[in-house]
Amino acid sequence: MGCDHSKKDVVEEDEEHCYGDEFSEHEIDSIKSTWPILSRDRQKTGVDFFRHIFNAEPAVKAMFKKDRTISDEELLSSPEFLKHVDNFMSALDNVIEKLESDTTETQHYLIVLGAKHATFQGFNEEFFTLYSKCMIDTWESVIGEEFIQEVKEGWEMFLMFITRYMRQGFVMYFQDPKTEDETIV
Repeated sequence: MGCDHSKKDVVEEDEEHCYGDEFSEHEIDSIKSTWPILSRDRQKTGVDFFRHIFNAEPAVKAMFKKDRTISDEELLSSPEFLKHVDNFMSALDNVIEKLESDTTETQHYLIVLGAKHATFQGFNEEFFTLYSKCMIDTWESVIGEEFIQEVKEGWEMFLMFITRYMRQGFVMYFQDPKTEDETIV
């Protein structure tokens, strides 16, 4: 990735991370080698992820239910919800595809995505932490025995990157007095 580790001020434990880059080569390899497993059945993986979130925080599920009388399973199989799942998985695809390139464009994309989440009535900033935890738990169950510590750490770095910029966009949204709330799906 073009890192220069010859600088004397680089701390030994941080040598794997380049100060100008977001990810180490090992983290990129871990993410890119396990993403095909996760995206093999994109819809199922995405639905499992959201099911995990809904179980951990019912308030998130309530944000998706326009009709409060539909069952959870009806929600999880509704065309609107499945479109959101597809958008979620496509967003991950987009970020993963650009891991080894200049992250400026990806950072901007995530900031805009974070601002969009601020428009969802009921969404709060703490949900980013919940999403990260639920994603790690879901990824572990889907990847199985290949979800070794190195893989987990790679995905944790990836999620810290995503949530850092999405939170930034979320906060920026509220600094603009012209914004209004929307519904998620």
